[in-house]
Formats: sequence, C-alpha cells, structure tokens
Amino acid sequence: MAHRGHSVYFLIVLLAAAPVFAQTAPPPDDRLQQLEQKIDNLLQQVNSLREELNQLKGTPPPAPAEDLTKVEAVAPSLADVQTINNAPNPGASKVFNPDTSVIANFMGKAGRDNPFDPRQPMQLEEAEIAFQAFVDPYAKANFFFSVSPEGIEVEEGYAQFVALPHDLTVKAGRFKAAFGKANTWHTHVRPWVDQPLVIHDFFGDEQLHDDGISVSKIFPNSFAYTEGTVEVFKGETEGVFSRQSNNDLSYNGHLKVFKDLSENSNLELGTSYARGTTPDAGGTNQFGGVDVTYRWKPLQRGLYNSLIARFEGMVNDRSDLARNRKGFYASLDYQLAQRWFTGVRLDRADFDDARRDKGLSATLTFWPSEFSQLRAQLRHTQYGSFRTINELLFQLQFAIGAHGAHTF
Repeated sequence: MAHRGHSVYFLIVLLAAAPVFAQTAPPPDDRLQQLEQKIDNLLQQVNSLREELNQLKGTPPPAPAEDLTKVEAVAPSLADVQTINNAPNPGASKVFNPDTSVIANFMGKAGRDNPFDPRQPMQLEEAEIAFQAFVDPYAKANFFFSVSPEGIEVEEGYAQFVALPHDLTVKAGRFKAAFGKANTWHTHVRPWVDQPLVIHDFFGDEQLHDDGISVSKIFPNSFAYTEGTVEVFKGETEGVFSRQSNNDLSYNGHLKVFKDLSENSNLELGTSYARGTTPDAGGTNQFGGVDVTYRWKPLQRGLYNSLIARFEGMVNDRSDLARNRKGFYASLDYQLAQRWFTGVRLDRADFDDARRDKGLSATLTFWPSEFSQLRAQLRHTQYGSFRTINELLFQLQFAIGAHGAHTF
C-alpha cells in the first residue's frame, strides 16, 4: 500500500516538472546558431592574434583577396614603350625566298606558210621563268630563263649594283644590250605578237644580247632626266658579232633623255651605237639608231584612255655587204577602254643588199587582268620581190608569281 502510494506520488511530480524542462532546454536550431557564433568568435580571436604576431615579427599583413568582379583598364603610357631600330637589310627577307614567276606565251597563226618567219599553227612558244631578289643591300640578282621546244637557255642573268656613288648603276652577267627600245623588251612586254622587221632582220629572234658589263649614270640637270649607258660584251652574238680573238670585244652605248611635256604627256628621246666584229668575215659591224617615244595618259581618264606613239630607226654598216642597211618601224597604240587596246605598225628593213622587207600590222588586245592578255594581229608582209604573205597571228599570255617591273 505504501509502495503504491510512492509510485503515484513520483508520477505526479514528473508530470508537473515536464513543462519546466521544456521551457529551459533550448531547441536544436538555437543550439546550432550558438555553436556557429562561438566558432566565429574563436576565428576572430585567432586572426587578431596572428596580426599581432606579424607586427612583432615585422612581416607585412597579407594582401586582401582580389575581387575579380572589379576589372580596371590601365592605358599604357607611350613613354614606357621602347622602340628598337633595326638596320635595314633588303636581302634578309629575300635571300631564301626570291620573287619567282612564270609567264607563258601561247601563240598561233592562220594563213599561208611563211618560210621567212615560220610558226606552228598552235604552240606554247615560250615560258619565261624569272627569279629576282636582293643579294645584299648593295646588289640585286635577276635571272630569266627561256623554256621553248628547242630547250632551255638563260635569256638574262646578271647582278645589278644599285647602291654605288655618283648615281652609277652597274650590271654584270648576261643581258640584252641597251640599244634602242624594242631590243630590250622581253616577249611579254611587247605591244605586238611579233618583233618589228628591223629587229628581226638586224639582230635575229634572240635580239642583241651577250655576256658583259654595263655601267649607267644619271646626269642631273634642270631640263630633263638624262641617263647614259656604256656596255662591253665578249663579242659573241649569233648572226651579229663573232669574236676572232680575245681582243674582239663588242661595245654598245646609249643616251636617253626623258621629259614631261605636261601633266598628261611626256617625251623620250634616245640614241644608240654598237660595234663589233662581223661574223665569218672579219672587219667591223656597226649599228647606229635613234628612238622616239611619246606617251599621253590623262589624269582623269588614264584608266580608260591612253596613247603611245613610237618610232625607231637604225643603220647598219657591215664589212660583208656592199652598202649600208637601213630600217625603221613606226607604231601607234591607243587604249579604247579599261581592258581594250588597239594599234597599227609600219615596218621597213633591208635584209641584205638585194632585199628590202615591208610590213603593215594591226592589233587588238584584251586584258582580262594584269596577269593575262589576249591579242590578235593581222599582218601583211612583203619580203623583197619574193613573196607577199597575209597572216592572222594570235597570242595568249598568262603569268603566275611575283614578277618585277621592267625598265620604263
């Protein structure tokens, strides 16, 4: 009875104390917050102690963490930029990578057979392969190879020294003689499909060229651009000069005067003289010539209209002929539109003592771009008293690669 009463009494006390315990014990969330607050306090105390230790040791405080969300653009000062002046060396970039080009010349004809100037109905007549680059700051090298059905040969190959004092320029190697204008042109530079008769009859298809040395000088004056050229060759040009001994060299001289007549036109005058040994006959073979070139190209219409008039006359005194040979050509080329050109040419030339050749030509040229051209030439030629031949010549030229400009 007593034990039962104690049990009832304990149960009553427990039920009465339960609300008190519920009010005094904190909930679980409050306890977590209290714990986090204590940890934060401890971390602050640790950081504070670390800063005091760093101050005692003399160590600067750590840099604050960089805020990547704030980017500040800083403009560099030009005063802080250092420039380096390198000595110019034009040969450095070209010594292992010269300007290389290939110019193809596809030609054909329609008309009677011409024994004096034979051509195939269609043929890739020539491909010119060129390599041009500076050897060093003082010299430039130029190589032009002519590839034809007959084989490959060095058309021109020379070093040109352009940094000489007193306005001098020197060439050494194989090159075309500076005689007149047409003799110096490569095939792709000519405004016609063929050569003028005077060049063909006097110098042959290969023109006047040889191995030698050329010296050119500019003569400053207030009147006009004046340039003189003196050349010495070994004296071996097929059909023109033939060296009988080591002293039988050939020589050539040319004087050019160029003047602007107005802002739209200019005039060029030249005179030439060449001398060597006559092939297979000994004695002397001499050539004299004059050339005149008038150019008109208006500034406002120069892209669509222009005109070039040319005249070149020659006299040849050969020891194996009874009289002097004479010849000339006169031409007029007019630009019709941006890509269309037309022209006419009159030819006269003595082939030998008994034969004088005459010719009249008309051309029409279309330039799709600076890398290609199409040309047709209607040619009427009378070869002495032997035969008169009418022909239609056509030409397609196309080029790839970088090809340097030729002399103006």
